Amino acid sequence: MAIIQALGIASSLGGPYNSHSNAAELIRDHLRYYATELKQPQLQWHMVYPKRNGTKDEKLQRLNQIISQYTRYWAQSATPFLAIGGDHSCAMGIWSGVLQSLKKNQRFGLIWLDAHMDAHTFSTSPTQNIHGMPIAALLGTTDKQLTHLYPGNKFIKPEHLVLMGIRSFEAQEYTLLKTRGIKIIFSDGINDFSKNLLSVVQQLSLTTEVIGISIDLDFIDPLEAPGVATPVAHGIKAQELINALKLICHCPKVVGLELSEYHPQSDQNNKTLALMEKIISTFYPCKIP
Repeated sequence: MAIIQALGIASSLGGPYNSHSNAAELIRDHLRYYATELKQPQLQWHMVYPKRNGTKDEKLQRLNQIISQYTRYWAQSATPFLAIGGDHSCAMGIWSGVLQSLKKNQRFGLIWLDAHMDAHTFSTSPTQNIHGMPIAALLGTTDKQLTHLYPGNKFIKPEHLVLMGIRSFEAQEYTLLKTRGIKIIFSDGINDFSKNLLSVVQQLSLTTEVIGISIDLDFIDPLEAPGVATPVAHGIKAQELINALKLICHCPKVVGLELSEYHPQSDQNNKTLALMEKIISTFYPCKIP
């Protein structure tokens, strides 16, 4: 049986709770418990935790460095991986690692499924929560405090980034993304998500050699995924996401999938946890060589 590398990130330092998160541990233990039902793939787990000492920025900087080392190694060896956050600030470590793995002339495309743009900096954020800043960091920013948290020196090109499902944002974020020409597909502009996602993957496949998919669980309608920190009404239906993943999971250029922002305290009867299991069991059998 093939093995998929899984990285669990036990941190919510970048969100409003500023603490350890047991989200990754819960999904790891849940998947192990139901392993006989999943049958495949087998997940080999690696857990990372924030340091106990230091400022929040120091803890996040070190955590992102460790995260990026894992994903850089897996991407270099073309090993499919799963990353479970934590809050969405961990995307800085996950995808900077992939960017660092690129060979000369290789290009990386990222599909960002989220209710939010996550494109603030410390100078624009009304909350100062770092989980609202990873896109700005991945694009490269002049914000020194945010740059300090980013573990690499390679950034994603605007033409290789697509945001989908957006329905909550501030003007400063929108201005940053539009001035850079980044493609944004708003939630109310999606009529057939499977068709839309497949089209985005096909377009990125023509211009990039490596593709990543980042899913903030608040992308999904909160009636079906209540276990998130910042729910926003009128999201994509869970079955629409599952159907879309079935269509694109065979794409050989997709190197990894990230699931972030699971907030167990807000879940209802493990509804969101079960959905995460379904997402993983739908996507990863396709990635087995």
